Amino acid sequence: MKKTASLMLFLLIFMSGATCAFAQGGGDGAACGAMGCGLVVWLLVMLVVVGGTVALIIFIIKWIRRDATARGMPNADTIKWFGLLGLLGLLIYVLQRPQGNVMPCPSCGQSRMQGLPQCPHCGNP
Repeated sequence: MKKTASLMLFLLIFMSGATCAFAQGGGDGAACGAMGCGLVVWLLVMLVVVGGTVALIIFIIKWIRRDATARGMPNADTIKWFGLLGLLGLLIYVLQRPQGNVMPCPSCGQSRMQGLPQCPHCGNP
C-alpha cells in the first residue's frame, strides 16, 4: 500500500511538473499547460478536502458508536448514523445522550456509565 501511494505521489508530481513546463513556452501550448497545471492542483486540493471529510465522518461514527455502547444505550447500533451529518450530528448526539460519568468496568476494563446495573460489554454487575 505504501509503495502504491508513493508511486501515485511521484506520478502526480511528475505530471504537474510536465504541465508547468508546457506553460513556460509561448503560444497555444502555454495556455494548455497552464490549464493542465491548474487542473492538477485543483484535483490535489479536492482529494485532500474530500479525504479529510470522509476521515472525519468515519472518526465521528466510530466515536459515537463506542460512547453509546459505553453509556448502555439500547439503540447504540443505529445512533451511530448521526455521524453522517458530520459535526452537526456529533452536536445532536452529545446534547441528547444520557448524562453521567463513564468509568472502566471492574470485570472487563472497558468503559461503562456509572450507575448501570450491568456492563454493556461483559454483562457482569
